[in-house]
Amino acid sequence: MIKKPTMSDIAAACGVSQATVSLVLNNAPGTRISSATREAVLSAAARMGYRTQARRIDRRPLIAMLINEVTSSPHVAGLIDGAGEAANELGYLLSVMPTDADEEAEQAALSHLATLPAAGIIYARLITQQVTLAPQLAEWPTVLLNCYTVDKPLPSVVPGDLSAVMKATLSLIDAGHTRIAYIGGEDAIEASRERIKGYRRALTMRDIPVDNHLIIKGRWTIQGGYAAFKRLQALDDRPTAICCFCDRIAMGVYEAAKEAGLSIPRDLSVIGFDNESYSGDMLPPLTTMQLPHADMARYAVEKLAEMIAAPRMRHDNHKVKLECEMIVRQSVAPIDAV
Repeated sequence: MIKKPTMSDIAAACGVSQATVSLVLNNAPGTRISSATREAVLSAAARMGYRTQARRIDRRPLIAMLINEVTSSPHVAGLIDGAGEAANELGYLLSVMPTDADEEAEQAALSHLATLPAAGIIYARLITQQVTLAPQLAEWPTVLLNCYTVDKPLPSVVPGDLSAVMKATLSLIDAGHTRIAYIGGEDAIEASRERIKGYRRALTMRDIPVDNHLIIKGRWTIQGGYAAFKRLQALDDRPTAICCFCDRIAMGVYEAAKEAGLSIPRDLSVIGFDNESYSGDMLPPLTTMQLPHADMARYAVEKLAEMIAAPRMRHDNHKVKLECEMIVRQSVAPIDAV
């Protein structure tokens, strides 16, 4: 019996992934595949005698995103928008299922999905964290978004919080600052622990001693930033720059600095984190780090599509960390201007 050609055979002949072959042969809308690659795949398929099965456009395969919390946070919008766009481009239908961090709600969602022809699951968290997975998730190809597990490794994608604050702190050092304060969040949050590591590592890399008096942990609120700056102002050797855990803290720093008669960035350089919608409207506009939530979600969906297209293939279970972009505005100045 002559063996029928498969997508895997076509992928091997063209030197591309099986997911790419699937996207071309199924004519998935919106895919970003070059015309040369598309032509190569179609030519190889014709040469091998591959035949695609007709599929109704309104019967797109379903993938579900289980997320523990949906709020007004811009982080949620990034996760959902990125996943939705990637799913649409790859020819999938995305269903977002909030569980409100409730175990029973999650079990109910999984039970419901078991009655549907779901192709795979994106298991997501609003805040980066380690998770324990329900046994039922083993029934589907699953990718973890903004979370990870150590007891049962699965492909996961999280933001590079440590490297982001390293980048922010190093930019302040490159501007000539050596008295750099860090106003962080509570240690219970993984992002807080990672970001303060990045701050410490950047100073160590440039042979600048870590002064614990310049490190203040507390609430990531406007009031928290305001109170932290007051404490820093009481020091004999005050900082000339501040790296903040989030933009809300930076807003509190702005207010306290204004009360103290200080001008940003002439007297004090400030960097935030999160690129909140208001950060570009602050006076002066705030330099901040952008969490790559949309890119993370896109990666998760693309990885899931690969797993769905090649269920028997061994897939890497690495925790991928995506870099955070620095949004450079006017809140940082060289030390000469201080």
